[in-house]
Amino acid sequence: MQLRHLRVRNIRSYEAGDVEFPPGTTLLTGDVGSGKTSLLYAVEMALFGVAEVDAAYLVRHGASHAEVDVEFEDAEHRYTLRRRFRRVRRKGRVSFEPEKIGLTVDGAETAYSATELRQRVIELLGFPDNPNPQAHSDLWRWAVYVPQERMRDILGARPQDRLETVRKALGVERYRTAADNAQELGSDLRRSAASRRAEAERLRHFDAEFAQWSAEADRLHLERIQRTEAISHREGEAAAARAALADADRAVRGSEADRRVLESLRHEADSDRETLLERARTRKERIEEIAVRKSDAETARPEAKELEDRRRRVSEAEAIRAARRSDLDRHAGLLRSLSEARAELAAASRREVEARRALEGAEHVRDEERTQLEAVRREGPTREPPAPTVRTLADLDAGLIAAREEESRTLRATTQAQGALAELGELLSAGICPRCHQPVRAADFETHRVEAAEVARAAEEDHRRATAERIRLEEERRARERYERALERWTEVEKRRALAEANLAKAETILQVAREGNKEASEVRSATAARVAELEPEEAVDQRLREELTVAEREAVERSQEADRSAQAAEFLRSVTAAQETLAAEVDRLDRDVEVLQRRAESRATRMKELETALANSGLQEQTLRGAESLLRDVEKALESERGMLVRADARLDEAARRVQDAEKGRADRSQLLREADDLAEKAAWVTGPFRDSVLAMEQKLLAHAQAAFERDFARYFASLVDDPGLTARTDVAFTPAVSIEGEWTPAEALSGGERTSLALAFRLALSRVVRSMGNLRLDTMLLDEPTDGFSPEQVVRMGELLEELALPQVIIVSHEGQLASIADRVVRVRKQDGKSVLSGPTSSDPEAEGSARSSRTHEATGARVARAGRRSPS
Repeated sequence: MQLRHLRVRNIRSYEAGDVEFPPGTTLLTGDVGSGKTSLLYAVEMALFGVAEVDAAYLVRHGASHAEVDVEFEDAEHRYTLRRRFRRVRRKGRVSFEPEKIGLTVDGAETAYSATELRQRVIELLGFPDNPNPQAHSDLWRWAVYVPQERMRDILGARPQDRLETVRKALGVERYRTAADNAQELGSDLRRSAASRRAEAERLRHFDAEFAQWSAEADRLHLERIQRTEAISHREGEAAAARAALADADRAVRGSEADRRVLESLRHEADSDRETLLERARTRKERIEEIAVRKSDAETARPEAKELEDRRRRVSEAEAIRAARRSDLDRHAGLLRSLSEARAELAAASRREVEARRALEGAEHVRDEERTQLEAVRREGPTREPPAPTVRTLADLDAGLIAAREEESRTLRATTQAQGALAELGELLSAGICPRCHQPVRAADFETHRVEAAEVARAAEEDHRRATAERIRLEEERRARERYERALERWTEVEKRRALAEANLAKAETILQVAREGNKEASEVRSATAARVAELEPEEAVDQRLREELTVAEREAVERSQEADRSAQAAEFLRSVTAAQETLAAEVDRLDRDVEVLQRRAESRATRMKELETALANSGLQEQTLRGAESLLRDVEKALESERGMLVRADARLDEAARRVQDAEKGRADRSQLLREADDLAEKAAWVTGPFRDSVLAMEQKLLAHAQAAFERDFARYFASLVDDPGLTARTDVAFTPAVSIEGEWTPAEALSGGERTSLALAFRLALSRVVRSMGNLRLDTMLLDEPTDGFSPEQVVRMGELLEELALPQVIIVSHEGQLASIADRVVRVRKQDGKSVLSGPTSSDPEAEGSARSSRTHEATGARVARAGRRSPS
């Protein structure tokens, strides 16, 4: 994406202004205060609002409205950003409010708020930034737009702020954010696991309640059975008594009642047997579950016992990893030396290539100049032509004008004389006057005819002389013109010969310098290559240290995971032991229930024997009739009492069943909470361990790759701007720029003004290149506002050559340096007229003069490059 068009209305000193920005380099030039920087401020305001520059500072004084339209274009769409402000007065104070904010995409316009438009601009430009319309954009001011007198601000920024801005620009900050989020997520997961364990601990009472109310329910169930049996017994007794009392003769029916009671008791006996079988099955299941719990406990116990030992091994692994990281940090100095040596080798190779190209260019120029000289020597006249006359063309033109006037005058006189002679001839031949048509005598006019004939002959003679003079002057003028052209050709050839000889001599000088520079550059490259070869084995050492660090980190993670497993096993062992105790208590309760049922079965067997005996002695029922009446009354009273007790036992049994159900639900909830806690703890260990380490490793890898690319470009750009082989630019891990002066690292504040500006410009160009190469900036436009502050004339030329060498897609430069016009594809001039800024395009010049100037600039640039290549030496 590139900037294409800017339109401003009432912006600072502009009443109106339109300027196109084609691809390539555009130079905005003009006097100080003419309004060049205002155009860049307008572009920034259209993109980001008034966060960098207040609207009151941008709006033209006295104007009620101000407007900025900026058009960008990529391969698919054309975007137009529009912001319009209006001046308002509230409570006696003047302020500026946005009147219209919009974005047009391929002709379709959409209105936005200030925050929405800034977010949309961030998406279009493709770099991470704060969407707050009041927030400053460090990436924009560092990598895209360099304001006037702010070039060196990047050198004075705090290292942490500079590193954070560079990290944000390179897009690696999201990895640190992801790692921090992973750490926070792990803490949240651990807190959630602890919360669930605490909640499960609060539900532990349900185990005791389950055992308590299960025992109570069983006791009440037994009691109910007893009450039911007692009621049945009482009912049997009452039935027997009623049968005996009702009719002694119906002893058979009384026996039948006894049989029914006996059957009822047998059914109860069957029910108790089934209950005994159920209790036995439940007891067997509980014993099997206890065995499973014991097996789980035995399985978890070895892991739990190794907890302290594994924690000790985690500490040892962490110590080994710290030692490997310390070794790697100590070895980083040699790698930096290797990187510097490679940068120097690349610079030396580039200088050797430049020197070779300069040599080839110089030889080519020398050959061209020699060919040109030979061609010029073969051209045109070899000596000055002789002059045909001493009179100049001006004298001849004046004489020719006079001769032509004389020729015309004599022609008119001849015509008049011939006309008069013809009239006299007609008069004499016809005897009639041709004018008045009166008869005349021919003899009276004969004398006049002779005189007219003499006058006509004299006029014709004058006309012949005037014509001959005109022809002679014309021939003389043509001869003079031929002479002038020949003289001009001879003079032009002489000038070209002299110029070709001078150019050939200059080319020979440049060729000699190029040969010396090429030789010296080759020597420098060889020395630097030897230094690189000497340091290259350190890369293998660094790779070995990194592999050892990776192994140590992997072992530390494995030891940490083992310790976590031991901790989980210890917790699991405690929960299994508690469950085993609960199951053992339940088995004891089941044993007691079996004993009660067995005693009740024995009692029932006795009763059944008694009934069987009574049935065998049914004949004795009549003898016990009266006793049966009394017994019936006692039995009925006892029966009512038993029934009331049965109702109360049923109510208590329902309550106990409800409590048992609640306890079972609580136990299930506790088991679920413990399972969720274990799952969350395992996820927390993975998120804060392997996942976080992988994210941080990826961040370091990307940052190291970006810094290596940045270091190469930074050193190369600084070397191009500062023609001193003793100065080498570099940055530390926080991207703090510094300079090596003869091997001693010097901070930026200790440099000269021009060196600081060169260092800052190289930093910005390198950062812009790295950011674009990593895909974090889609805008291919760079804005430079007076970037040559503190530069010498030679540095201005070198900066222009550097920009030309980089071949950036679009560069917009604001500068008063006229030398930069040689690298610009388009020059826009800004001037003040009646207090208003006016834009004008480039002025055209004579093609031959322009070609001569371009040729001169080419020779000067070639000579400067050769001279610099010859002066450079390894740092």
